[in-house]
Amino acid sequence: LAVRDWAVKHESELIRVLESSSGVEHRRVASDALGYAQQSNQQLAALVRAARDADDDVRNNATRALGVLVRSNAALGKKIPPDTFIEMLNSGIWSDRNKAAALLMELTASRPPALLGKIRSTALDALIEMALWRRSGHAGYARMILGRVAGLPEDRVQQLTWNGPAEEIVRAATKR
Repeated sequence: LAVRDWAVKHESELIRVLESSSGVEHRRVASDALGYAQQSNQQLAALVRAARDADDDVRNNATRALGVLVRSNAALGKKIPPDTFIEMLNSGIWSDRNKAAALLMELTASRPPALLGKIRSTALDALIEMALWRRSGHAGYARMILGRVAGLPEDRVQQLTWNGPAEEIVRAATKR
């Protein structure tokens, strides 16, 4: 609560630090704290830009914050351009893939056809790889997205995500 109180009062300073500080530790703190600020277009835009930061911790914090914001207010998802996060599914860095998948799981909840199509055409192989990871806790976001890309009913996607077999999701996605 103290971080939220401080972040609400210092949103513009956090955005400025996030966008212009040469100090990676400063950007890391700003990317984390900005998620606690008042929801605003400036906050979202700064977090989206921070998802392209050179530092993976900054990207992780910013993308996680966006996921939490969308989970708390689904309408915010329409203000977040998904391209950066779709690209992050193909990253060689686990935290990029994990946090991007978490955010995209939220952005695909209403199953927007254009977004699902873009994910299919850009990141299908990455999602299949992730969906087949052994631990459902690590693979869950990718399984959910992949099931939606495949057009499976949401209750079936949930069941297969957490109880398997994940291969059924993969088969459905590759048939389409």
